[in-house]
Amino acid sequence: MTIRPIRNGEGPEVVDLLRRSFITVADRFSLTPENCPKNVAFYTEQRFEEDVDRGMRYYLLEEEGQLRGCVALEPARPGVVYLGRLAVLPNHRSQGFGQALIRHIFEEARQMGIGRVEIGIIEADTDLKNWYRQFGFESTGTKTFDHLPFVVGFMAAEL
Repeated sequence: MTIRPIRNGEGPEVVDLLRRSFITVADRFSLTPENCPKNVAFYTEQRFEEDVDRGMRYYLLEEEGQLRGCVALEPARPGVVYLGRLAVLPNHRSQGFGQALIRHIFEEARQMGIGRVEIGIIEADTDLKNWYRQFGFESTGTKTFDHLPFVVGFMAAEL
């Protein structure tokens, strides 16, 4: 298993991996392009480029030369980064890839002198919330957004 930064020209592969990974979440929570167009299940290359231009740094996880997952790190404010776009292809889940990607982001953050990693998730996804807790993430609040058909739960981990 290797985790590495994305390379120039890999945007289409990242978008495809994210869409295929997040469609399971969209299906579970009845998210559609109409009721939640910005969900990662409906990600586009244009949004990917906008994210990269905004400073989001993507990392890809490969095994046997094949992409299995990815994660992104985005500067938030001094001392804080957002962890986002954590994705593992459905047929490669429960093999430790997600854990490896979380640990990678923690290490990247530490090397940047960052002391806190924050995430936002679907608050009703209790399995995911509990999964993040094993890495030291704690709930910090919730918020309802007009453009989302679910409540967002926020979590943070101190490094």
